Amino acid sequence: MKSIYKKIKLSPFFLLIIFISLISGLFKDVITLFTIIIIHELGHIILSRLFKWNIKSVEIGVFGGFITYDDVIDKPFIEEIIISLGGFLMQGLIFLITYILSKNGLFSIKEASLINRYNLSIFLFNAIPVYPLDGSKILLVILNMFIPYKKSLKITCFMSVLLIFLLISLDVKVNSSYIIIGLFIMGKVISLIKDIPYLFNKLLFERYLYKPINFKITYVNGLDLTMFKRRRKHYFIKDGHFIPEMKILKERFD
Repeated sequence: MKSIYKKIKLSPFFLLIIFISLISGLFKDVITLFTIIIIHELGHIILSRLFKWNIKSVEIGVFGGFITYDDVIDKPFIEEIIISLGGFLMQGLIFLITYILSKNGLFSIKEASLINRYNLSIFLFNAIPVYPLDGSKILLVILNMFIPYKKSLKITCFMSVLLIFLLISLDVKVNSSYIIIGLFIMGKVISLIKDIPYLFNKLLFERYLYKPINFKITYVNGLDLTMFKRRRKHYFIKDGHFIPEMKILKERFD
C-alpha cells in the first residue's frame, strides 16, 4: 500500500475548503465529510489491489474521490462491480462502527448524528447513475454485458446529462451548491464524451494484442466494428462468409 500514497493527489479546492473551515467554525463538519470520502475511496483501493488492478492516481476533491487506472479496459465484469461497490461497503462499516460506539457511550448522540448524516449523503450521492459516480460505473458494466461498448458509453453520457438537469430542476430554490456540483460533474461527462473514440480504439487494440480466452461467441451482420462488445469473441457475417474478429483487427491496425 506504500506505493499508493505517492499516487494520491489533493485537489487545490480540497485544501481551500480545509482552510475556509478553519476560519469559519465548520472544521468538525468538513473533517467528518472528508474522512468519510477518504474511507469510501479506501474501499475501492483495497479491492483494486486485491484484484491487481494498476492504479494510476487517486484524486481527493471537494465532492469526492476519483481513481484512474493505467490498465486494460476489458477486465472481468464481476471484478468491476465488486470494486465499484467497495466504497459503499466501507460506508456500511462506518454506519455499523458509529452505532456500536454510540451505544457504548464513546460517541455522543450529536456526534453520531453528524457522522450518519454525512455518511448517508455521500452514500446516496454516489449511488446516482451519473458519471463519474459509482452508480454510473455499475450501470456501465451492466450495459456492457448486453450491448456494444461504444453504445454503452454514449448511453451513460446521455443519462448523466439528463439526470444532472433533472436533479437541478427539482430544486425550485436553485441551490447554488447543486449548480456547482452539477457543473463539476458536467465537466467530467464532457471529458468522457471526448474520450469515447479513444476508449473504443483502445479496446479494439487490446483485443488485437491479447486474444480472448473462453469468451462467448457473438455474430455480427456486416463489418461494423462499433458493434464490438466487451468479453465477447466476434464473427462478422458478410456475403455468407464468417470473418473472425482478428482478421478485421489485423487489417485495421497493420
